[in-house]
Amino acid sequence: MYRCARKRSPRRKMEELAEVLVSVKKDFAYKLQRFDYLLEMIADENEHVSFLKRRITQLQEITEELEEKRGKLDENIESLTNIQAELRESSDTLVEQSARLRTEISYSEQALREIGQRIEYQKKIKEGLEIALGNIPAEEVHYLSKPVFSMGITPSVCDRLEARGILYIGDLIPLSEQHLIETWGVGPVTLEKIKTKMNENGVWFGMDVIRVGSRWFRRKQ
Repeated sequence: MYRCARKRSPRRKMEELAEVLVSVKKDFAYKLQRFDYLLEMIADENEHVSFLKRRITQLQEITEELEEKRGKLDENIESLTNIQAELRESSDTLVEQSARLRTEISYSEQALREIGQRIEYQKKIKEGLEIALGNIPAEEVHYLSKPVFSMGITPSVCDRLEARGILYIGDLIPLSEQHLIETWGVGPVTLEKIKTKMNENGVWFGMDVIRVGSRWFRRKQ
């Protein structure tokens, strides 16, 4: 009787088998769903990998373009460096030439001034000879033949003037007030005294006179 109780009926077996089939079906459905999910993930990964590959290809192309542009830029920089060096060399040459030209112009101007002074000196000599021969009517300015110390200036100033060849009052006539102050160190007080003495005797700086030896003459009007 016990053994009969242990036996399952066909219906029970069918129910158990049905339960097993349902369980297997559910498990299969779950695994199938899981498989679909994995396929989607793989597809997404493949798409992502493809995207990355495309991006890598684009980056490689951009890198190649940048390298090419960098090469051209290096060439341009080298060209600019060479041009800058040439310009610097040209600038140095121009500065040197300009300095040389300024020096030459300065020498030329000085030479022209000296030539002009010599011409004027020769004219004065000629006029002096004409006056000495009586060919040019002129009157002597006796005050200009007096020594510079007769103007009452200090001995130190007299010594400085005489050291520069200014022995007579007439030697002061071609000079200017500024020249006496800046070049020969004549003070304003002494200069005013010289001007006063000259004005009192009817002479002045820049007066048109002609020197003949140690005498000065003025043309008669």
